Amino acid sequence: MSDKKARKRDLILDTAFELILENGYSNTKIIDIAKKAGIGKGTVYEYFESKEALILELIDKRVRQDYVRVCETMLKAPTCKERLAEYLRLEIETTAKYKANVNDLQSELTSSNTEISMDVLNAVHSIVFLQFEAIRDVIGNGIESGEFRRVDPYMATACFMGSISFYLSLLQKGMPCAEDSFLDCIFRGLIM
Repeated sequence: MSDKKARKRDLILDTAFELILENGYSNTKIIDIAKKAGIGKGTVYEYFESKEALILELIDKRVRQDYVRVCETMLKAPTCKERLAEYLRLEIETTAKYKANVNDLQSELTSSNTEISMDVLNAVHSIVFLQFEAIRDVIGNGIESGEFRRVDPYMATACFMGSISFYLSLLQKGMPCAEDSFLDCIFRGLIM
């Protein structure tokens, strides 16, 4: 693919991602993407046969790559506690980068109200499981090393990921939520 075609493809992907994060998958039409990108609707179809093909590439090329980067970066921290704190920092950074919580897009795409193919659903689930497994491994390693108390690593991972998703939503809404306070609640809980 020529550089010009690659740039146009990236423009379409970037514009689509921005609009989908802003308006949701269901509320974003190909014509909206074309108008915002300053191209014709037919041009979008020259690069992507459907909106579904576009979202599949977005999931694979943008979302998956970001989460692979997050997981790889997180694992460089020396302790398990620091790895989880790094994961939170990177999630906050990703949310700021896209000006939206990517978890909200995941929720919409997996909602029973959204008509999507099994291919899209499977692509979204594979990213969620990628995140889940990375966090579960960190928590499991923390339990084994004695850094964390003995808990069910699957349940701890579900609680951690759910808490982060809600925390990111609060940040997006402008709620004053200190990162240190959030992490203190995660690591120490509510019991004195």
